[in-house]
Amino acid sequence: MKILASDFDDTIYFEDDVEKSIKNIKAIKEFVSFGNSFCIITGRNYSDVKLLLNEYNIPYTYLICEDGAKIFNNMDYCIDTIYMDKELIKEIINILEEYNYDYYLDDGYNKTNNINDCVKVVVNCSEKDKQVEIVNKIKKNIKVYVYASKYHINIVNFSVNKANALKRLLNIENLSYNNLHVIGDNSNDYEMVKNFSGAIMKKHHSLLNDLGKKEYNELSDYINDLLKDKISR
Repeated sequence: MKILASDFDDTIYFEDDVEKSIKNIKAIKEFVSFGNSFCIITGRNYSDVKLLLNEYNIPYTYLICEDGAKIFNNMDYCIDTIYMDKELIKEIINILEEYNYDYYLDDGYNKTNNINDCVKVVVNCSEKDKQVEIVNKIKKNIKVYVYASKYHINIVNFSVNKANALKRLLNIENLSYNNLHVIGDNSNDYEMVKNFSGAIMKKHHSLLNDLGKKEYNELSDYINDLLKDKISR
């Protein structure tokens, strides 16, 4: 049995290319039909990504959200959560108050006002120069995992990243590291792709350039390679 962990946006799902998304979903369904496990691992929260998973009928064995802060099984039962330290959240907010950008706390499902249930702080910022400034300031002053995506700055517990989430999942479910394959495209996929066997999308963040991983135009192409021994029979 193989286990494939895939990033969601611009790897499985393409907002501006429905045809490519559907082709990837078809390949995912074929992958799991051979008894393999498929894990979606995303920076989105559960409620957000679940709408698209239902709309496109995307199968999964595991669902990892908030860059690894929350792990779900295929029954949507949360099997692990890592919360942010509330004192660090206060320090983050003090820094963010210096800037004119909206931000919110996320409990893994929705926005929250409860600092005790927060797994991520999200800043609504798409200006690249400001993203760099804010990310660097937070990194310098607070021990958290922080990175910029297309429209946001994402801040989670320092121990949270996609690689660590997959390690937790493998240990919780008693799965073999040797069976795991991964694929992604963005900076928050770096640790995952570096630490496990896998590939990257042809169009990817420059941070992934030095990993020496094989590149694919589409997730479906990578899945076809993983299934070669099955398809050729």
